[in-house]
Amino acid sequence: MNKKSIIRTSIILLILAALLVPRFYCKPPGAAQGGGKAGAKMPVKVGVFVVQEQNISNTFNVSGNILANEQIDLKCETSGLISKLSIVEGSPVVKGQLLLKINDTDLQAQLRKVMATKKLKEENEKRNKTLLAKEAISQQDYDLSNSELSGINADMDLLKEQIRKTELRAPFAGIIGLRSVSEGAYVTTATPIASLQDIQKVKLEFAVPEKYAYAVQKGNTVTFTVSGDAKIYEATVYAIEPKIAEQTRTVLMRAICNNSDKSLFPGSFANVTLLLPVSKNTFLIPTQAMVPILKGQKVYLIQGDSAVERVIKTGFRNENKIEVTEGLSIGDSIIIEGIMYIKNGSKVVLNRRK
Repeated sequence: MNKKSIIRTSIILLILAALLVPRFYCKPPGAAQGGGKAGAKMPVKVGVFVVQEQNISNTFNVSGNILANEQIDLKCETSGLISKLSIVEGSPVVKGQLLLKINDTDLQAQLRKVMATKKLKEENEKRNKTLLAKEAISQQDYDLSNSELSGINADMDLLKEQIRKTELRAPFAGIIGLRSVSEGAYVTTATPIASLQDIQKVKLEFAVPEKYAYAVQKGNTVTFTVSGDAKIYEATVYAIEPKIAEQTRTVLMRAICNNSDKSLFPGSFANVTLLLPVSKNTFLIPTQAMVPILKGQKVYLIQGDSAVERVIKTGFRNENKIEVTEGLSIGDSIIIEGIMYIKNGSKVVLNRRK
């Protein structure tokens, strides 16, 4: 063997020695400490919540809107020039109060003409009636005079109705809004005049998820607050939409609230609180205990020294707890801390009890 072969062989032996020595003198990774078995895992420290029976009064919050008890955008029934405008912006009005008058000079002249003609027709009808009684004229002649009188009366009624349409009167008592026209302006039936709103009472409109719709009935009292006002208002439910909205899966409801001090304004956003019926024999658990799954929710229970998963059914939910209607029993210890590190069958050790 030559010198080069000896050197090459020596290098190969040194490399093999470097690779094999650690296998005989080093401890394998993951070996259990204290002479344990290789691959053994430490139990996970967890916190638990003990399930207890509770009677709870459920409250549920939804958003709503404030509406006027009655509201309308005032418009004229006919076109013409405004000859009189009696709208004082922001002031109260009574039902039937004259707000606007359109020039009706031509209609008044036509009415006077018809009234004069009517007088002649009445006298002619009266005279023919006397002659008919004496058989001095035929029934046909009398019927003609009577028909002419009826036609004049119809013309007069039509003119009176046209004159009435030149007046805009308040259809109900309320507060008049800001006007959009001035005296002398020409208006049509599409011209907005002003708004009129009755706010002695206001309506509270809100939508309830179908899951809770059964719990709200006519006559129920709901409470609500509005932005910028700490006062809690009460309203009584008076109407419920008899169908569920397909897009939102909610039921629209309305409640009435006294507003004699006019502190509530239509259009305001309202935060509505519904008081649902008291639930008996139900369990409330912390929301962090739940793990979402494909068809619902599950929790982990402690049985012995292991974690066992349990599928549950839930109900009402508030900010930090949720109602469990199926899947748990009194005294069950459910895991609320360390859930991220466990799975079904994992070994656990109790950290602290809540």
